[in-house]
Amino acid sequence: MGEFAAAAAGLFSVGHCQPLFCPGSGMCFGPENVVCKPIRKQERICRAKAVLKSKKTMQQREPLNFYFRYTFDAPLNESPAASFDQYLEDEHRVFKAIFPDTAKTQTKEEEWRIHMPAMQVLFLSVYLALYVKLRCKSMGKDYPPHVPHHISKILELDVTRWEIRGIAGYDPSDINLSVKGTIFSDRQGTQSWLRNIFDINLSFIVPPLLAWVSDNTMQSITESLVKTVMADLKSNAMLLAVADYEKFKKEKLKTAVNSKKLRGS
Repeated sequence: MGEFAAAAAGLFSVGHCQPLFCPGSGMCFGPENVVCKPIRKQERICRAKAVLKSKKTMQQREPLNFYFRYTFDAPLNESPAASFDQYLEDEHRVFKAIFPDTAKTQTKEEEWRIHMPAMQVLFLSVYLALYVKLRCKSMGKDYPPHVPHHISKILELDVTRWEIRGIAGYDPSDINLSVKGTIFSDRQGTQSWLRNIFDINLSFIVPPLLAWVSDNTMQSITESLVKTVMADLKSNAMLLAVADYEKFKKEKLKTAVNSKKLRGS
């Protein structure tokens, strides 16, 4: 009842005549030249109910749910002396290859904090920080269901938590984000393929600042943002396959040659 009374009182105050100045009109309007019609009690009650109903509807707005799966494949020129499995074992190196241009900090032995580039959502600049965990798995043990057990080694990427800035008053519990990725070499005869598979589950309640935006529009904006982020990740994954792994092979070959020379001397 207290909230209802406050809303009713707020609506009633609209009917009071206060001195106003309209820029550019050169005329000051006051109580002497403005006629205000009194708002009837029943009308005030109806308006107050409408305000409270609108507020309640906003609070009960259903969350939007999304699921995305992205798969990136690229031919892989593996070397017996420096296999892709060996490359995956260097988790720090692979991580830096996947996220080359983002600010990152190692928080734990297997966890990194990534500051994603600012994302523009209508008139808001949203900043997202992800806590990413990397784990190397082998011989089919604890593999996700979509990875065949004959794959010798995988690198699993998991977003364990996140932080968001740029949306005033937004409760972190209003958004849920889960990102899981797997990277591995799929050997088929003499040809190897780099597989990158990412599953994204996203659920959020539209913030009050964007309550005027329809669900269909918010879905389109969200899908566009995720596609943009994943397009950048895809290009980085290709970099991982073509550039950094090639560099890794050369380093391994150079180390092997130097070791052979030392043994020969």
